[in-house]
Amino acid sequence: MAAILLMTIITGPIVSWTHNSARHLRPYNHRNLERSKPDAPLRVLVCVHSTRNLPGLISLLQNSNATRNSPITVFAAYLVELTRASAMLIFHDKNKTVDTEINTTREKAEADQIVSAFESFEKDNPAAAVQPLTAVSPYATMHEDVNNFALDKFASIILIPFHKRPDGVGGWTDENITHKQVNQNLLATSSCSIGLLVDRGLMGVSESQKDTQECHVAMFFIEGPDDREALAYAWRMAGNPRLILTLVRFVPGKDVLELSEGVEEDDHEIFTTIFEREKQKQLDDDYVNEFRFRTMHDQSIAYVEELVNSGDEIISTINAAYSDFNLYVVGRGHGKACPLTAGLSNWSDSPELGPLGEALVSLGFESPPSVLVVQQSALLSTGSSKQN
Repeated sequence: MAAILLMTIITGPIVSWTHNSARHLRPYNHRNLERSKPDAPLRVLVCVHSTRNLPGLISLLQNSNATRNSPITVFAAYLVELTRASAMLIFHDKNKTVDTEINTTREKAEADQIVSAFESFEKDNPAAAVQPLTAVSPYATMHEDVNNFALDKFASIILIPFHKRPDGVGGWTDENITHKQVNQNLLATSSCSIGLLVDRGLMGVSESQKDTQECHVAMFFIEGPDDREALAYAWRMAGNPRLILTLVRFVPGKDVLELSEGVEEDDHEIFTTIFEREKQKQLDDDYVNEFRFRTMHDQSIAYVEELVNSGDEIISTINAAYSDFNLYVVGRGHGKACPLTAGLSNWSDSPELGPLGEALVSLGFESPPSVLVVQQSALLSTGSSKQN
């Protein structure tokens, strides 16, 4: 009898633990944009620290092509630092004011403005559904709450704002340095894709709006899973009838190939490096070719290849031929060394942007474009293979 009781005590927690682990892992077997159809329904978790984050993030959502056949579900999370009590999620009833459990009058007022802004977005976009909420937790563990909520809601991508904002004279001002740590923690641990937006006045072109403005987007493709994920998001945006997309693929020249072949490694490392490089190149080629085939008759989409031998040549090419855009979309390129961008990372101050993303943010354009830096699920791109 005692043995049966002991087995019951031990077995219960084990079964519960394995069940919960499976529940958390199973939804993310296919939880990235690369493996989804460009017109599939999209579930997005949008993180907002203050009302200053609203214009760019809502404009990005407006450009994301919400239609009846490919609707967007937006979970709009206002992130508030916990100063007392315990962490909480507050879901906002659209017909009521914000719950009084938020700490300060300023935060209540800001939450009201955020809810109102997303309600207006929902009203202007019939194919978009919005669920506003407030997440109150310590900054040190805020990424855990965001990840858990994204997991529970089957979000394919989390959109987050850059922790700095333009100061009006060509420089940057820190909004809150702890926001940078929240972003870095999310990038390191998220089970779904992340889109980090550096907003410099991005305009939205919602289909329901009457204006005839066009948004010009350039997607810069180099290599790897993050770039494929960035292309997947840009591909979805390209369905917007008021958006013009240019895909620029930077192809490594002979000098880059010779340089990478001359790196000294032992036999095992050489074999592993060559195998992984060839596998990723095949995945890149297949995805870009599929994009080109499916969009070949779309006059609003252009494809260009540029032969380059270094990061400096990439930047000079962008300066010369691709400076007149509203938005750049790039992959973060985390977890792997890329010969083409190696020189760009020597002076990195914001590694969360990746080498190319940070270089683009630093360029002194007369009308600087916004930059969206995309990272595929950390588990998929650096852990298990997507093909498993």
